[in-house]
Amino acid sequence: MPKTRPALFALLLSGLTFLACGGARRDAAAPTAAAQPRTLAPAPPPVRFTFTDAGQGAGPGEPVFAVLTGRDASGRFCHLDAAGRFRPCSPADNVIPRGGTTWCDYAIPLRDVPALDLDPVLRIDSGRLYLSAGAPLWIRVDETSGGLVQPDPANPSDPNQDLRYDWIEFTLDDAGFFGNTTCVDQFGLPIALAVARRADPDHPVGPVGLTESRSALFAAYRREVPAGFAALADPGDRRILAPAHGAFGSAGPGRDYLRDYIDRMWAKYRAEPLVLTPGEGSFTGIVAPDDQLVFTREGVPGAWVIAGEPTTQEVFLCNGVLARGSGTEQVLGAQLAALVNRHALETPLRWRDPGAYYRADPCNRYAWFWHRHGVGRRAYGFAYDDVNDQSSSLAVPDPLEVRISWRLD
Repeated sequence: MPKTRPALFALLLSGLTFLACGGARRDAAAPTAAAQPRTLAPAPPPVRFTFTDAGQGAGPGEPVFAVLTGRDASGRFCHLDAAGRFRPCSPADNVIPRGGTTWCDYAIPLRDVPALDLDPVLRIDSGRLYLSAGAPLWIRVDETSGGLVQPDPANPSDPNQDLRYDWIEFTLDDAGFFGNTTCVDQFGLPIALAVARRADPDHPVGPVGLTESRSALFAAYRREVPAGFAALADPGDRRILAPAHGAFGSAGPGRDYLRDYIDRMWAKYRAEPLVLTPGEGSFTGIVAPDDQLVFTREGVPGAWVIAGEPTTQEVFLCNGVLARGSGTEQVLGAQLAALVNRHALETPLRWRDPGAYYRADPCNRYAWFWHRHGVGRRAYGFAYDDVNDQSSSLAVPDPLEVRISWRLD
């Protein structure tokens, strides 16, 4: 999916299907014949989203609310209603007053609506399905841009800070369902995702995500990660922030956590070549005197440039110099971001070997933890965690049922 990266999102309702009526051309001189009945192809079944509380003990009786947002085929921001219809978002939807402004009533109570049937011709891009425990999320439509103001765990003034919530990201279109669970920005609820296929509904694809209890994951996180990363867990167990949104941000005590490692790697590849081998081919890089990392490819004219040493925040967020330039430069930036997060830049030719990841510090121990506990050791712990197919993503060409489960216990 997506490089997710948190932003504004929306969805689509395809309203009416028109059937073109008419018969074959009849020549006036031809003998008449009895009209033959026309056979219409059966309508495809809807894509069903089903919701299951998989918890045991404390928590499962608490109400859970869903909000589904995304862009429709024309790029409009939309939301799904409880009848499975995709409705364009409008500032007129801001009807609930709070804190001097108004908010949308987009939440669907899953006690009353345990499943949603989506029109099979629906097209949803940049989709998000949020789940919140105890109360609905606060979401609004910006009056100026028409975009969605969605939850931002990195913003201390966000009205959702007191809520326990999480989400999946997905696209639903002609090519099928592409989705993932994510811890790129935070962890709030353990969510698992599986998809049943039309061709083989008894053998769903997945699951991916987290299936342990919420309380067990908070306890394990504090026990297993170093102290600096443990500080990312909220004392009230509402969420665990991703590193750059907390203590490893530009103003936090861990702001230079990766600096020495990055400096050492830049010095190493100033003296010797760095070879990266993404799907686009083999690239050889060398650090120039101005600290730019310049790649060339044998037999191909030109060069591809990473415009300097990344900061700790740029590595954790996979942005800045690691996300600039041409498509090829962004692919190389993704490779570099993944190698530094995983502390594997010394051995770049082992980038396809998960056994080479997280074997020394400094590395992204937040992402490391979610891989330890994710189904199949897969997780979206940072934005480029899909490098070498390590993310908690599913791609299903013929989705019939998207199954989402969570735990509050």
